[in-house]
Amino acid sequence: MNNEPYINAAGHLVLEYLSPNTIVLDLHFIMTTGKRLTVGMPYLKLANKNIGEDIAAIRLLGFQDYEGVIYLNVQEIKSNRCYNLIWNMEIDDDWWLWSLSDFETLTGNIT
Repeated sequence: MNNEPYINAAGHLVLEYLSPNTIVLDLHFIMTTGKRLTVGMPYLKLANKNIGEDIAAIRLLGFQDYEGVIYLNVQEIKSNRCYNLIWNMEIDDDWWLWSLSDFETLTGNIT
């Protein structure tokens, strides 16, 4: 993890560090206010499965980037299960495996 902005091969600024606890992850499936993700904050995760979707309330525990891949360490609030959500930031396409939303975006209460 180098805490440097990440610009992919298509010239898209994908990752920007705002502070040690907050990043901007500019991917179409990050549906949070300003595309910001902050450690300790709750989010709603929607994951594509082979059959249907999986929805879970999660809390962001941490993040790191390494060689063009972002790792989001999350904990499911209901089960306390911890795992990483991973994405190759070089992929500049419309498909997705998982998505994150915050309460403000879901309810339309963006200020």
